[in-house]
Amino acid sequence: MGLSREAFAEPLGVSADKIRHIETGKQRADHEVLGALRTVYGVDLNELFEGEIGSETGTASAPSFVTVPKYTVSASAGNGGSFVSDPLEITHYAFQESWIKGKGLDPKMLHIVRVKGDSMEPKLIDGDLILVDRAQAMPSDGSTYVVRIWDELVVKHVQRTGKDSISLISANKVYPPRELDLPLDEASFEIIGRVVASMHEWP
Repeated sequence: MGLSREAFAEPLGVSADKIRHIETGKQRADHEVLGALRTVYGVDLNELFEGEIGSETGTASAPSFVTVPKYTVSASAGNGGSFVSDPLEITHYAFQESWIKGKGLDPKMLHIVRVKGDSMEPKLIDGDLILVDRAQAMPSDGSTYVVRIWDELVVKHVQRTGKDSISLISANKVYPPRELDLPLDEASFEIIGRVVASMHEWP
């Protein structure tokens, strides 16, 4: 699960700056942070740090995190209404590097956007955050992608329906498939990337 630095740090009782220093290697995680990680997030410290203890400081090696940008633009899971041309603000979410690498992902190719609408329910619901891998922009039947159609972003299953056509399919059967004829020029159509994970934020 990905969290913003502030959201990640608050239940640990430390500042977001301290988490940032740990992420960048400027500071090691002390026993207070390690204990909070175990208590709050249920982290197995043996797996996380592989038992490596600093001989002089008596602290375990800091966990390695990578940050992924989250943009204020949403990917529509409905009848549209989210646009690439909307003003973008960026925040960052921290992910454990071992989890990212374990999925074969390059953090530089990842970003996070929010789902808007109900057309992908029950798989994705309105307000969910999705992790999008821009390195996976070639459609694979049945996978879920963020797609740009003109200035609109949508999140849909992508299915090839013929040599020269694809279908954008909603998980919610209330919404009919959207058929597109190929080839499509870059100005009107682009597969941004494949959805590789989702996060649901509880109110």
